[in-house]
Amino acid sequence: MNITSVACYLCGARNASGYEAGSAIVRIETDEGLIGHGESLVGLFCGEVAKALTRYYEPLLIGRNAAAIAAIRQTMFDSSVWWGRSGAAVSVMGAIENALWDIAGKAADKPVYRLLRDNAPASLPIYASMGPSPQPEEVGSVIARLQRAGFKAVKIGLSFREPDGSLVTPAGDELLRRMESVLAGIRRQAGDGFRILVDGHMGGIPDPIGREEALSIAKLLERYNVRFFEEPLSYLDPEGYAWLRERTSVTIAGGESLATAREFASFLSIGALGIVQPDVNYVGGIGRFAEVAQLAADKGLPVVPHSWCGGPGMIANVHMAFAFANVEMLEMGEELTDLQQATLPERPRLHEGTILPPTLPGLGIHFEPELAEQFPFVPGTAERASGVMNVPLKK
Repeated sequence: MNITSVACYLCGARNASGYEAGSAIVRIETDEGLIGHGESLVGLFCGEVAKALTRYYEPLLIGRNAAAIAAIRQTMFDSSVWWGRSGAAVSVMGAIENALWDIAGKAADKPVYRLLRDNAPASLPIYASMGPSPQPEEVGSVIARLQRAGFKAVKIGLSFREPDGSLVTPAGDELLRRMESVLAGIRRQAGDGFRILVDGHMGGIPDPIGREEALSIAKLLERYNVRFFEEPLSYLDPEGYAWLRERTSVTIAGGESLATAREFASFLSIGALGIVQPDVNYVGGIGRFAEVAQLAADKGLPVVPHSWCGGPGMIANVHMAFAFANVEMLEMGEELTDLQQATLPERPRLHEGTILPPTLPGLGIHFEPELAEQFPFVPGTAERASGVMNVPLKK
C-alpha cells in the first residue's frame, strides 16, 4: 500500500458563539484507495506555514509504504533536524504521522485507539473548556446550562468577556476579587462534587504574570478545591513551575505547546508538572504522544490531553485519551465548529459527563478537498497570544 499523494488543505472554522479559527488538514492517498487525514495545530496560528511544510515533506513520502510509519517519521525528522526539532515542523510531521495512523486503522478495520490498547475503558470523564471566565453575574446561568448538557466539570480562565465583547484580564487584587466571585458562584450553583479547573493561559503570551502573582492565585484556588491550575507561568520558566508546585497544594498542569518528548522530559526532570497535557496535533503525532504518556506514567503522573482546534483533529485527541491508561479526563469544547461537524461523521458521544470511545475505523475523519472551498481559510486570521486577532493583509 504505497503513498501516491500528500497535500495540506487550509480551511476556516467557526462555531455558533462566533469563535473563528484556521485549520490545516493533511490528506494522504494510497494506491489501494485508502485515504488518511491528520490536522496540524499550526493551522490555528499560521496555516500558510503548515501548507508549505507539508509540501516540503511530500517528496519524502511519495512511493513509500504507508504502513512504515516510524521509518517515514524518522526520514522527515532527519530531513529537517537542523531547523525542525520543535514547533511548527514537528506539528506538521505529526499531522502526517496521524494521517498514516488513520490509514492503518482503516486497513485493520479498527479505531486507532484499539491499535494501541485492547482494554480501553467504556467511558472517560470530560470537562467543558470555556476559555474566558463568565462574568460573576452570569455564573449561575452558565453552570446551569453546562449541567443540563451533562457536564460535571468546567475549566475557566483568568480573563473575562466584557458586555461589549472585549476581553479583559485584570491584575493583582482586582483579578483575585473577580475570580473569587466566580469560583464562589460555581460552588453555590453546582456544589462540591462539581470539578473546577483554571487555565492561566500564561504559557505563550508576551507579558505573563510572575511567580508571586501566580502563587497568590494558586492560594485562592486552594480554597475552592480547584483540580488544577494550567499554564500558570511562561513556558520559558520551567523552574518557576517547579517553584510553584513546592508552594501550593493545587496541582500544576501544562504542556499543550511543548513539542516532542524531549521538551516534556526537561519539565518532568525538575518536577515542573503535576498533570501532563500533550496535544497529539502539536506534540509530533501519535508516536510522540505515546512517548510523553510513558514519561508521565514513569513519574506516576496523570495525562489530561489538550484538545482544542478548529478542525477534525480534535478527534485524534479523543483516541489518545482512550489509548493510554494514565489519562484522567479529556478537554471538550462546549460546541463543535461547523468544520468539525462537516468532517466528523461520528460526533463525540457524550453521556452524563463522560465521553464514549469512537467506533469508526481509523480516526473517523471524512474530508474531501471540496470542503476547503465550502469552509474557506481567511488569510491573516491567526490566534496570537491566546486570543484571536484578524490581521488584514497589506495589498
